[in-house]
Formats: sequence, structure tokens, C-alpha cells
Amino acid sequence: MSSPKSSKSHVIIACGGTGGHLFPGIAVGETLIARGHKVTLLISEKKIDSLAASGHADLHFEKMPFQAMPKPWSPKMIPFLIGLWKGRNQCRALIQKTGATVVLGMGGFTSLIPLVAGKKEKCKTLIHESNSIPGKSNRLNARFCNTVLCGLEACKPLFDKHPDVRVVGTPIRTGMMKPITEDAHAFFKLDKSRKTLLIMGGSQGARGINRAVGTALRDLFERGIQILHITGPNDYQEVRDAYSKFADMPQTVVAFCHRMELAYAVADLALARSGASTLTELAWFGVPSLLVPYPFAAEDHQTRNAEIFANAGAAKLMPENTLNATTLVEAVMEVFENKKTANAMQNAAKKLAVRDSALKIAKIVEET
Repeated sequence: MSSPKSSKSHVIIACGGTGGHLFPGIAVGETLIARGHKVTLLISEKKIDSLAASGHADLHFEKMPFQAMPKPWSPKMIPFLIGLWKGRNQCRALIQKTGATVVLGMGGFTSLIPLVAGKKEKCKTLIHESNSIPGKSNRLNARFCNTVLCGLEACKPLFDKHPDVRVVGTPIRTGMMKPITEDAHAFFKLDKSRKTLLIMGGSQGARGINRAVGTALRDLFERGIQILHITGPNDYQEVRDAYSKFADMPQTVVAFCHRMELAYAVADLALARSGASTLTELAWFGVPSLLVPYPFAAEDHQTRNAEIFANAGAAKLMPENTLNATTLVEAVMEVFENKKTANAMQNAAKKLAVRDSALKIAKIVEET
């Protein structure tokens, strides 16, 4: 990777809260470090942030007492405002201590305080919005930044009042981009001769998907399918108990996976939520997918995300209220029994991938 023409900087990346913010932030951080910069990644105190960060001992993380913004008349507003004030001072102190000149927010509630502090300290400020529809947090965050970065072209017009909006894609971690040299099937103790269904709901899991799959396990296993199921920490025991009834069937069930590149390598089909980070990775690895949008996502943005992939032929959209044992098995077998369909979905997914997103963002960060 070539060195930047600009001088070396210290960049603060606010990226905690969910895997959809954290993992793209890690990807940008890794790229900036490779280009000679120093990076501090700010995460929340949520368990999922610590779990995900534990797989990246080479990066420097700082925990901050970030809180999601409550409704205007909620009794939680007063402690939120107190936390906002304290957090801003804490972030300003960090910027002064490190000499940071750039603050990049990857979206969500963890970005607001660092951006406000960065603006106060006269840092260059940017946000990244990975979804097709920006959330309320990033609509607010945009007021405190010099540049808005969008993962999808569909998002750009929704920041029409901002003077500098650019489409850059959504980054994936550097480690996932490297050629795979180990046996992914052996890593998960799976059979190379069988079709593999990867089931996941993002870094925190998806209860609706997990429970629907539980009702379909017998039918899936009877059709010779093996399953790699990433449950999320909260549902692990419930899902594990469901699979234990079929202990002699080929399966691997884990709460969290630090080696997602290997998970995508074994997957012939994925059943997943349609958060932007998940879709970015599915596109990168060319994995056909059945997408089940989170029904309570802000402004139903996950449905819009899924529609982009479905319209391109890379996925089938399955609303959660239509998901049951029958519809799930039928959708899975439609792909597994038709090689032409599977290949077309795979090729369509690959065409949606942005191969240099982290580098694009790094170069914009380096602009004076």
C-alpha cells in the first residue's frame, strides 16, 4: 500500500455501538495505520464492543460512556445531557492529549460527542453512513462535520443540504481481504461435500431468524444441508439447545465469530439481516443470500438495503413476518437445487462490492 503524500496525522474514529459501525471503523483504522498514521478507536461500554475489539489486539481502543439519545421528553434526557457534557470534555481532553487533527464518526450514538468535541477543537470532522437511509443520529451528526461519506449511492440525495457528500462504499476489515490459505471447512468442522447454510444476524444476533430456523432444522438436515449458525451472544443457549436435538447432524453453532472470512468461504448461501456491513461482506465474498430485514430498524432502512441487493439479483428478500419452516426450507432449496440460480446470485453479489472503500476514505481523511 502506497504512503500518503500528506503529513502523518492522529485520527480518532468513533465506531462503537454495533458491529455495523465498529467493523468498518476498524477497516479504516487499519488502512490509516498502514499508511503511517496513528489511530485511536472510540467504542462504547457495551459488551459487544469489547467482544469484537478483543480480536484486534494490534489496535488502540478507548471506551467512552456513550449513550443513545432518548426521546425529547423522556426522564432519561437529563442524564443524557449530563453525559453529553462530560463526554465532550473527555473527548476534548483526548484530542488535546493525542494531538489528533481528524475525527471520523462511523454513525450511531457513539459519533455525536466526538464530532462535537472535534469541531470545538478545530479538527477536520467526517461521518460515514453505510445504510441506504441515514438514521437520526447521522442526520444530526452531519451538522458537525465537514464531509459526509455514504456507503450507497441511494443515500447521497438524503444529505442534499450538506455541501460535501461523497459515495465511497462501506469498508471491510483488512484481515478479511487477504487470500484464505487455511481449510475453512476444517476450521468449522464441516464437510466439504455438503452444501453449507450460513445463518447470522449481525454482531448481536437476530432472535426472529434464530427462532424460525429452530422450527426448520429437521427439514434442513433431512435434505443433507449442513449449518454454520452464528447466534449472537444473547440467544446462544436457546439456539444451542434446539440444535442439540440433532446432535448427529453436521452443524457448528457459535455465539460470535472472529473469523468471518472463513465463514463466508464455506457458505453456499447465507440467511441474514440486511445491515449495511453484512451486505458489504456478502458482496465482497460473492455469497448468495436470503435477507430478513430487522423489522424495527429506523425508517425501515434494512428493507431498503435488502431491496438494492434483491433488485440486483444477489439476494431474495424475506420479511420476518413471512419466515417460517416452510418458506425458509423452500427458499433454501430453490438456491441449492438450481446451480444456475446460485451462480447468478453469486455473480450479482460480487458486482455490488466496492473493493477499495477503506482506501477511498483514508485518502479523503488525508486531504488538507
